[in-house]
Amino acid sequence: MEGAAERADSLKDLQAGTRRAYRRSVALGGFVTVEARLGLLRDRVFEGGEELPVRRGRGGWREVVGPTGTGRVRYDGWRDRILIESAAGNLLIPFRWRNTTFTWQGRMYRIASGFWSRLKIFDGEREAAGGKVTLAGFRFEFVVPELRAIERELAIGLGLRAQAFAAVMAVAH
Repeated sequence: MEGAAERADSLKDLQAGTRRAYRRSVALGGFVTVEARLGLLRDRVFEGGEELPVRRGRGGWREVVGPTGTGRVRYDGWRDRILIESAAGNLLIPFRWRNTTFTWQGRMYRIASGFWSRLKIFDGEREAAGGKVTLAGFRFEFVVPELRAIERELAIGLGLRAQAFAAVMAVAH
């Protein structure tokens, strides 16, 4: 019995220690999560605890204003693709059954889906970004510096795609 109580205490300590380490890494300029929350009435993006407004435009475009400038994103459900227009450049991500790839600033990235709504983006064999689909949208847990210029738009686009997929599955049943 005592061993179980000691393990429970150590798990709580471990969880608290991880939260402290995460806060410390953010404070030192390490990774910052980006989360897109998409709702019926309004959309929001949270970056490092700061809320960035998202405006809805014509044709399904979402516009987000961030520290690096304004970017737009749209998910085209008929063609299953994400279109991104940002200050750093334009990007088109056409999704396929397998091996979805896109080119950003001269590098080829591959999007791979995993278990439990996880999604990973690879630059060759190196993991460039990782995140998961949430009930409200999409959350990046880490992003390499090369993708920072479009991380907000990418999170919104992946969230819109996840919502469209969930809507199709709900109608199918």
